[in-house]
Amino acid sequence: MELTLVGSLGALADAPAVGFLRAGDLVCVLATAAAYSGAERAFAEVRATLADCPATLELLEAGDRRACDDAAGAARVSAADLVVAVDGAALHARALWRATAIGARLGERPLVAVGSVGSVLGVTMIDPRGGAPTTGLGLFDDVVVCAQAPEELARRTRTLVDPHLTLVEMGPTSILTWRDGRWRVVRLGDAVVTRGGEPATL
Repeated sequence: MELTLVGSLGALADAPAVGFLRAGDLVCVLATAAAYSGAERAFAEVRATLADCPATLELLEAGDRRACDDAAGAARVSAADLVVAVDGAALHARALWRATAIGARLGERPLVAVGSVGSVLGVTMIDPRGGAPTTGLGLFDDVVVCAQAPEELARRTRTLVDPHLTLVEMGPTSILTWRDGRWRVVRLGDAVVTRGGEPATL
């Protein structure tokens, strides 16, 4: 599995997986998390960000469980050279991807998760409503990822996460990759990395 986490849409163009794309490649823009803000708008933002990318971009809205369990949509994910999961409502994305055809295909192809949606992918995710750990999709288990939050909420999260796990609070410019069970920091940016509430490294 080849996974890239970027802290925001602004960091997407710098993701290594994007740099490897060539003419004729297909990028599936998975907009499940953008169900409330609008899939078309999210797709337009990704397209503008990747304006210099030679690959072909296509939108997969997958905004409800029926769409996420659609075999044709899942096949589009499997056929992509790169899947980009847009930012938005992380809990909504988790609810729709869990135990559906599209959710089962995540990780089959190189995947870039933008912003808070990256938190959905681990065994442990952080509930953005209160900063407490909850259950994610389980693609990795040694790191807990979340978006940066106000300091009081961030401190609460650091005390609640299993002290044996590494917590990464992604900043807007942060880029991490995970491949074959190994994490690599492409750009730490303003990310905060802790373990047991103390400063740590990946």
